[in-house]
Amino acid sequence: MRRKRIELSARLLVSFAALLTSAIVFGIFFFLVSDGVRVFGEVSLKEFFLSARWYPTYEDAEFGILALLAGTLSVTALTLIIAIPLGFISAIFLSEFSSRKTHDGLKYVFELMAGIPSVVLGSFGLKYVSRWLMDYFPMQVWTGLNIVNASLMLSILAMPYFVTLMEDAIRAVPVDQKEASLALGANHTSTIFRVLLPQARSGILNAVILGTNRVIGETMVVLMVAGGATMIPTSIFDPVRPLTSAIAGEMGEVELRSAHYFALFMIGVVLLVISTVFTLVAMRLKRGGRK
Repeated sequence: MRRKRIELSARLLVSFAALLTSAIVFGIFFFLVSDGVRVFGEVSLKEFFLSARWYPTYEDAEFGILALLAGTLSVTALTLIIAIPLGFISAIFLSEFSSRKTHDGLKYVFELMAGIPSVVLGSFGLKYVSRWLMDYFPMQVWTGLNIVNASLMLSILAMPYFVTLMEDAIRAVPVDQKEASLALGANHTSTIFRVLLPQARSGILNAVILGTNRVIGETMVVLMVAGGATMIPTSIFDPVRPLTSAIAGEMGEVELRSAHYFALFMIGVVLLVISTVFTLVAMRLKRGGRK
């Protein structure tokens, strides 16, 4: 009887926590949307999403976020191109090829990387990486604060998520699956790519989801080293102004309940939608992998 009461209490507690979390998420979304949609009383939907002119403080203010959106997508894409392959290779090395001592040492390094404040990474990119880019790419770089700089710093920020979660997913595959493959004559490399990785696919996609959402939502690094230029990039060496840096840089000085104020809230809605769409696509791929 006592055991049933404990199980019932635990079930109720978990259900309450799940409902509370869902209510908070939907409450945040409702709060953002309720303020964000008011900007369309001042600007059309087409102009807001398809115009690249973001001049909110001019006398004839313009609120086009296309350049901001392009900045976010370009920085995120280059970061994932850098971080996911490196994280994937590192995870395989840690789980299958490294000695115990090497594994513990590298794991400690990645855990330290996870604790680096983003403002410290931004300062490093501002002082050293920007100078390095201007020294080694003088023909392409007219400012060291650009997409490449921001992506390199964000890759350092995201790597611990990719490496740690991917390694955990690979290690979670039952050992007997690996041993059975080796016993049937497959070599180590074939076993990794034909047995371990397919079964760890769900966990690997979870790592990609969490790491990508971390990159999309990062503010301080892109505010410091992305360049702050409201323009659609034509090269990875162009400066950009991602959506998050626009919110962080302007929200503190915006006039309360002005069109600019509501436009910044609408940018928050756009960021939330981007993150949600990416998560849903990744979850769909994960379900397809299970089938």
